[in-house]
Parts: sequence; C-alpha cells; structure tokens
Amino acid sequence: MKMKLLNSLFLILFQTVIAENYHSCISSNSRTFRQVYLNPQSIQSENFVIHFTVDDDDFQNINGQLYSLQSSFEFAQSILDLMEPTLDKYIESGWEMPPPDCDESITDVNSAEHCNNFGGNALYDIYISNDGVGMVVPENLYPVEPYTGGRTSFMKMSTMSNQYSTLPVWAHHVVAHELHHSIQLRYGYSVSGNPGDYMYNGWLFEQTATYMENVIFPESIHLRTMLANCDVVTPLTYPSYGINYPAEIYPYRSALWQKFLVESQGDSSIIRNIWEGYGIEYASEEPVDLFPIYNNSIRDISNNEYDINDAYKDYAIWRYFTGDRSVGNNYFDESSYYCESSLLNFENSLQDISLSNKGGTKYIYLPLNEINLKLSTLIPEHINALYLTIDIDGNINIADLEINELEQYLSYSPDNLSEHTLIFYSSYINLTDNLYFDLELIDYINGDINFDQILNILDVVLLVSFALEEAYPSDIELQTGDLNVDGVLNILDVVQLLNQILN
Repeated sequence: MKMKLLNSLFLILFQTVIAENYHSCISSNSRTFRQVYLNPQSIQSENFVIHFTVDDDDFQNINGQLYSLQSSFEFAQSILDLMEPTLDKYIESGWEMPPPDCDESITDVNSAEHCNNFGGNALYDIYISNDGVGMVVPENLYPVEPYTGGRTSFMKMSTMSNQYSTLPVWAHHVVAHELHHSIQLRYGYSVSGNPGDYMYNGWLFEQTATYMENVIFPESIHLRTMLANCDVVTPLTYPSYGINYPAEIYPYRSALWQKFLVESQGDSSIIRNIWEGYGIEYASEEPVDLFPIYNNSIRDISNNEYDINDAYKDYAIWRYFTGDRSVGNNYFDESSYYCESSLLNFENSLQDISLSNKGGTKYIYLPLNEINLKLSTLIPEHINALYLTIDIDGNINIADLEINELEQYLSYSPDNLSEHTLIFYSSYINLTDNLYFDLELIDYINGDINFDQILNILDVVLLVSFALEEAYPSDIELQTGDLNVDGVLNILDVVQLLNQILN
C-alpha cells in the first residue's frame, strides 16, 4: 500500500514538474541504460517487443527512491496493440521506419553487436518503467543513406503506477508522440550540427511530435488543453516569443506553429518535408540552421507562392483570433477552445517593446478615440506591422503598414469601429537578438510636417516638395500639411505655413 502511494505521488510529481519546466522526452544522455528486470517478460508483434515484469518484488531506483516496476501482460498488450497501427499510419504518410538496433545475422554471442545486448532481436524495444510518462533514448549511429546521421533508439513507457489495467484512452497520444521521436531519430540525432548537443534546437523534436499526436489520434485534446491554459507560457500568452523558444515546456505548446503550417497549407506532409530536409543537411556534418529548411519546405509545399515571411505574417493574424476573439471556423479549427492571445493596451507610451526575430508577435490594442503615434526603431527594415480593424457590424479589415523610417508617424480615427489593433511581427532574418521599438502618443502642430514640434523652414521645404510632387506625403503628412483643409497640398498651404512661421 505504501509503495502504491509512493507511485501515485511520483506520477503527480512528474506531471507537475513537466508542467513547470522544460522537459524533453528524448534523453540527451545516450548512456541511459535499458531497463533490467529481476523477472523479465516480453511480448512482441511484427515490429515491436514490449519488455516488462509482473513481479511485485521488482523495483527501480529513481534518485534514491524505489518505485515498483510491476506491470501486467494486459497493460503491455494494450501498448503493443496501439504501436502497430500507429506505425502503419506513419509509414503510410511517407515517414521512415525507426532503425533496427542490431544485426540478427551476427551469431557470435561474445560480440558487442550481438542482439542479446539490444533486447534479444532487431525489433524495436519498449520497456515499461517509471522514468517518466514516456521517453525515447538515442543509442547507436545508423549511417544508412540518405540520412547518415540517424540513430537507433529504444523507448520507455510508464507503468501508470499500476492504476490502469490497460493504457488509458487519455494517454494514447503518448504512443504517437514517443513513436514519432523514434522516427525522428532516423533522420538525425542533434539539430545543432554538433553531435551530442541535442538541446540547441530540440524544440523541433517536441513541436512535431506533439502535433503528430493529433494526426494519429484526431480525438486527442492534449494540445488543445495546453493552449486553453492562460496561466502558463504558450504562443498565445507570450506571443512575442519565437517559435524556437526552448524553456518552460514551450516546445510542446508551440506545436501550434506546426498546426498553423499544416492548416494554412492544407497538407500535413510539410512536417515530413521539414524533417527530410533536416536529415539531408545533418548528414552533411555541417551546422544545421532549421529556418532555411522551414523556408524551403514552405516554398515547396506552396509551389513557390508562399514563404516563411508570409507564414510569420499569417501566424500572427491567426493567433489574434483565438478564445473569445475566434471567428467561426476561420483560422485555427479549435480556436474557440484556446486562450486569447495577450494584448498590450496602449495609453501614453510603450517603451522597449520586444519581439523575437523568429516569428515573434506583439498585439497593441488602441483606444477608441483619435490617436497620433510616433513609432521609433533602429531596425525598421526588420519589423513589419498590420493595422487590424473590426467595425460595429463585425467586418474585419487587415492592412499592411509600411515601416521604413527610424521614426514613423501614425494617425488613427476609429470612426465606426468596435476595435482596432496594431500587430507587429518580425521578418525572416538571421539575427540573434530580439527586435525593439517604441510607441509614443504625440500632439500634432498643424504645419509641423517633420514632427519635430517646431514650425520652421524645414517644414516649408518639405511642404514645397509635396506641392511640386517631387515627393509624396503619407496620410499623416497630408493631414498635418493641409492647412486650408482642401484635401490637397499646394501653394496655398505653403503660403499659410510661411505666415504662421513669420507671425
């Protein structure tokens, strides 16, 4: 009874830890050993073998604490029954098989390569243990063309503290998730290009495995549940984070990015395309940059009509329409279940607004009154903006804003609008730092066309250039320079401005 209680506490503790901290369900330590049982049992199918024990005296030492390893034939069979059809779905979709972990033709039992050291045969090994809900452990290099950087692996699945006679339905997604990790390792072990350095771009492993749960088990609500939680770090609660943010189990929740790519293009093969591109790059033994691979895959799937810059833009728009802001079946198909994306409410100024250059977004909710803003940034070429409006009839309009100056002036008059929002997102650039900008509320002086709060000859020169059509004013420059309010900039405005300055 005491041991069962400890097991229950362990499962609860594990679920709490994984909810608060980044936890990879691929072990980065290839020295993690295969499970050893006092009384080993096994059952197998065409492609898998499940290793377990039914002995209630068999324990596992986890950080100095003993936990029962006892399971049952029924529980093992329930995992096996899910593994084969799950693998079939992956193979039917064009994914590679998990590599065999040994060569059964080796008959010398003293050889380190003999299958006795790898579960007894070349079938994929799954051990029922208590290392976590699920874990895949990379093992040996599998240098077979075309993905010569691939690895063999084995899997560990939880006993679920013996509280279930078969794997519960709510845990079926774990099978799809972990099996996808096993398949991923066929393409490559480390996404950094540095062998053994798994964590650098490890987000790709967890993102894709989490999204593929829903491909295999469409009824799974794992991702939906994570995105419905407004009290944790997700691409909705922290939209300024990049798609590659590595901490606080964000890589699981940022499977929303994979979901976006699939739903926006209507083709789930884009995820496999990304992994194939990664596998080829990794096999070259050169450092791997995932973002060019993403860009190439997006272009391939769209016949060069769409690229990663377009994806960043639409990903920003789609994430706006979640929760109570969802619009029917538009954008994400489960958007109404999700938390609303976080907004910044603008008052007088916002300083050092930051967003990741890897798909980060900021939503700035504007007040429903006439407003004049100054946007300042040192990198206008790398920041993109949208002006989103919804009128009182519910009609949505989204317009691109050109940001091409270190200081940009924006003016809005929200007549007939129920809401209007500025959406900022990054371009596809290879920068390591976040992007920063400021927004400031300003009062315009009629005639102050360069917005330096002074009426002088500089404003006259600029107004003359507009009047002669040597340059063309922005909407806000037209508004400020049209002193006689006739809708055009001409010599009459120049004369009036000179009179104001002289007087």
